[in-house]
Amino acid sequence: MATEYRWQSERELLESEEESMPTVEHGIICSNINFYLTGFLKGKGLGRALDSSVEYRFLETPKGKTKPCFPDLSFIGQERLPTRMRSYPEIAPDLAVEVSSPSDREFEIEDKVKEYQKAGVKLVWTVHTYGRRVDVYRLATGLLPQVIGETGELDGEDVIPGFKLKVSDIFDYPPEEKIEAI
Repeated sequence: MATEYRWQSERELLESEEESMPTVEHGIICSNINFYLTGFLKGKGLGRALDSSVEYRFLETPKGKTKPCFPDLSFIGQERLPTRMRSYPEIAPDLAVEVSSPSDREFEIEDKVKEYQKAGVKLVWTVHTYGRRVDVYRLATGLLPQVIGETGELDGEDVIPGFKLKVSDIFDYPPEEKIEAI
């Protein structure tokens, strides 16, 4: 039997890599959410928004070891904030935000949501760049998301009371078809 070879474009090869780096789009989305969330929280004593550089240590492997977790953005309520700032949180955040990347698959995003919910994360927002939508998962409703389109609004609910964010503000940049290629 002859070996069959299939040509793959450079883009397909790059997308098939296991760990791809975040894109400009990913960075803009994270920055936009962080800007609005941090601005809302300022001076209210509700808690802190944390970026993806924070290593959470709340996930355990089947062998009982701790697996690091880096949500794209997270929020921990004031009453649950670690007292030692130079430590790694060993608790799950109250809100975890994940922004999809070109290499992400739906089942991978769902696996992250399952891990977050297993650890007790009350609210998870998954931002889907291609559909310009946000799926909202609540611990109380499990893997049944509320899909909020670009004309909708996110709500901090009881996790961040009073916080509202228009989905269009998250995607405050031109759609891909309007971006010039170099």
